[in-house]
Amino acid sequence: MKKSLIALAALATISGAAMAQSSVTIYGRLDASIGSEKAGAAGAAQSTSQLQSGLLSTSRLGFRGTEDLGGGLKAIFQLEGALNVDDGTAAGYRFGRMSIVGLSGGFGTVKLGLHDTSFDDIRDISVSSALWDSAFTPSTIAYSNSVGGVAVGHVADYSARASNQIRYESPNFGGFTAGVSYGLDEQASPIKRDTTAFNVRYRGGPLDVGVGYQELDNEVGALKREYTTLAGAYDFGVVRVSAGYNMAEQGSLESNGFVIGANVPMGPWDFSVGYAYNKSENSGVDTAKSKGLAFGATYSLSKRTRVYAAYLDGDAENGAGTEIAERRLYAVGVRHDF
Repeated sequence: MKKSLIALAALATISGAAMAQSSVTIYGRLDASIGSEKAGAAGAAQSTSQLQSGLLSTSRLGFRGTEDLGGGLKAIFQLEGALNVDDGTAAGYRFGRMSIVGLSGGFGTVKLGLHDTSFDDIRDISVSSALWDSAFTPSTIAYSNSVGGVAVGHVADYSARASNQIRYESPNFGGFTAGVSYGLDEQASPIKRDTTAFNVRYRGGPLDVGVGYQELDNEVGALKREYTTLAGAYDFGVVRVSAGYNMAEQGSLESNGFVIGANVPMGPWDFSVGYAYNKSENSGVDTAKSKGLAFGATYSLSKRTRVYAAYLDGDAENGAGTEIAERRLYAVGVRHDF
């Protein structure tokens, strides 16, 4: 009996040590709002009133964890999927926001699976607040080749995520980091469309600045798309200002745009304003101009719950300067993290 108790105690000790070396976190975000959207061709746009999910940020459910393998090496994983609060359905395919497994250590971090691209890390620098990583982001109008369902003559904006991705993130060297990602399309010629991206970034004190590049390959040269961005932000304490410049090319079509924003925290309040503009030309001939303006505020009821109100207004013109599309969106909502 005594030997059995000793054996059980030893087993419990070993199990406890093993559990202490690994961790799994279940997390999520629920976002719902009431508002109205007016979108469509200029002068003929239609208005709809809606209760929507994920306007401030996508509603989601996820799992992430690490295992300490010793010697500074860790195994990591993350699974995250989107869902709709308004009707309870799942948005997209299962774990369609993130699905990775990898290793992390002194060499940096390697991730395999579905993940944001390295280029997206730099575009995010110009996101001045939660409002600008949402449906209210001004660049959702300015950088899009479709506004209110109307085709606009811009290069289609980049894809923020890539499946079948190999991603590397370097260690921090005095504030400098670098990253590279490669997404395999897994299609045979001639429709092979791999995604390659890289970035270099510096973060030190109130300054955050970086440059990124992304390429969507295509063996049909006219369909190959390339994106370059330079973004920066500076936190003055009373206000955080951010800006980004974006260049996109597809064959002879070129788009050049910028986004600027400011975020002012005041106790539980967070006020934001942003503006984005984009202009395109094909072989030197103007094809489109678009702009978006947004402003709004969030109010934190706790560390995990906030309410918000925001407004987005934008339009697009053809190469001759005639307005062809418009889009306006406003909403009030609540977001809870867990």
